[in-house]
Amino acid sequence: MSQNRSRPWFPAVAAALASLLLYAVTLGAAYNIYDDGFLVSGPDIRVRNPHLWGQFWKNDFFHGGIDNLYRPLASQSFGLQWWLTGNRPWPFHLVNILLSAGVCAAVAELGRRLAGWRAGLIAGLLFAVHPVHVEAVTSIVGRTELLCALGLISALVIFLRPPLTLSRAIAITALGLMAMLSKEPGMLLPVLLIGALPVRGPLAKSERTAAKWLAVLVLWSVSALIILREQILGLKFEWDRSFLDWTIQPLIHSPPADRWLIPIALVGRYARLLIFPTHLSIDYGAAIINPTIPRDDPYLWFGVFCLIAAGVTAIVLLRKKNWPALFCLFAAAITYAMASNIIIIGTIFGERLIYLPSAFLLILAAMVLARLPAKLAATILTFLLLLGFARSYTYAIQWHDRDSFYAYSLRHQPNSARLHLLLAEVDRQEGRLDDARSLLLDGRRMLPDYWQFWYDGGLVEEDAKNWPEASADFQRAFDLHPSNAVEDRVSHAQRMMLQAATRRSN
Repeated sequence: MSQNRSRPWFPAVAAALASLLLYAVTLGAAYNIYDDGFLVSGPDIRVRNPHLWGQFWKNDFFHGGIDNLYRPLASQSFGLQWWLTGNRPWPFHLVNILLSAGVCAAVAELGRRLAGWRAGLIAGLLFAVHPVHVEAVTSIVGRTELLCALGLISALVIFLRPPLTLSRAIAITALGLMAMLSKEPGMLLPVLLIGALPVRGPLAKSERTAAKWLAVLVLWSVSALIILREQILGLKFEWDRSFLDWTIQPLIHSPPADRWLIPIALVGRYARLLIFPTHLSIDYGAAIINPTIPRDDPYLWFGVFCLIAAGVTAIVLLRKKNWPALFCLFAAAITYAMASNIIIIGTIFGERLIYLPSAFLLILAAMVLARLPAKLAATILTFLLLLGFARSYTYAIQWHDRDSFYAYSLRHQPNSARLHLLLAEVDRQEGRLDDARSLLLDGRRMLPDYWQFWYDGGLVEEDAKNWPEASADFQRAFDLHPSNAVEDRVSHAQRMMLQAATRRSN
């Protein structure tokens, strides 16, 4: 791990190769979690019809989602791939694998420019094998995370390489647009560039014209995107959170104190995943995270500790004028803020949401590790890489088959309401009605007042032609969640029950 200035490309290449080696296993993965099935292979027909591709650029990401997400570049990439390769998941996974390698290379290069060859190599390799990144790479819809991270981090890499020229200013802007049109954190590019100024140092006279152009281009890009979303497309950043499903976003039912304590506990949860990524899951909603939190919850107090430690570290770094490390801490905080639920987002928690912030935290960790004696650093790094690779590989390979993956996930997250529903629906579709009933009964014991468990139970009883039970389940679902769709199911079940009774009496 000695410094090797004659091979500045080595950290980026090593990180990319490590990522390719690890995630090659995901080529055999299927369309898996909720969003893959909806946005790529399911009811969103825009992907499969080139005549509808214009709607990617005029409508929200989920084509009717209440949270007004706007990610047209990622959606367009799905459409182009479907047109080129058809309904085969492996080409979609291949593109994600290549994008992941690109992000890992960019992280390594950013680390090298911030803190030297050794730190860059450590950061890139740690980022490549960290288990918390598996969801972002292996789920096809995780491409939004990959494109956004690749755009932002690559833009920072170019910015930190003097001299700043007009062509580099245009490249930074183009990469920023790629990030912005893939996921909302891309709009943080101006803030990140300003935060990187102390690292880069004063601009030379010859760079000032290009710097002015960069400021104009980047600010115009962000402003134009905001105007497009807010005024032209009507995709407001402010939207009604009351329509969210509380089992996916429990904060909408939180009392005032818990509304602010839970985001602190989320910091503790994310920190635990970064330090000890042993238990991984595609769901962290109810009844894993609930609208209220016990005051002795360990994640709450670990979150408090992490926030205090971050504040103290920032003060120490500021006093020492350690601008590269301070920038990493700042960048991690500002990118995490958009997923922190300080302002409520569409989901309470997700491993994919830490993908971009973790890049800066791992560079910061690499800076610390690179200062150790070479042999000690190499020993620690080897140990971490072996553990990370093994955990990431064993988790990624579970994504090959949707049904077994849901079962695996439920075993590791037995309190997940969403996983109970997903696996019960798989069992129902495949005719295992008793297994589906058992899962839904378990769910009702956890959350007796959640309408979806009763509605799905009604569907199971419909399939079994147990019309009295179906009618009772649908009625209970309607009482908890009145809607026309549920009411229609109640009426249908009651008609079928009467018809069955008439046949028996005749």
